[in-house]
Amino acid sequence: MRELLHIGIKGRVLAFDRRTGEQRWETPLKGAGFVNVSLEGNQLFAASKGELWCLDPVTGNTQWHNGLPGMGWGYVAFASSPDKN
Repeated sequence: MRELLHIGIKGRVLAFDRRTGEQRWETPLKGAGFVNVSLEGNQLFAASKGELWCLDPVTGNTQWHNGLPGMGWGYVAFASSPDKN
């Protein structure tokens, strides 16, 4: 997983090979604007248009999605607890 760089852009999350720059996968989310991403262990979190996704960082497959009902279309900020291992 460390060989991948994950980015969010225009309603999509993409993964690139860090050594070659080759695109490995692309996952469309909602909208066409800003996408916030955060890699936490073996989970890649992404937010767009006020909704939240958990993606597999190796494949880009959606593990789960939460529309955050009633929260509007604002930006989502991420924070997490440190790993205790």
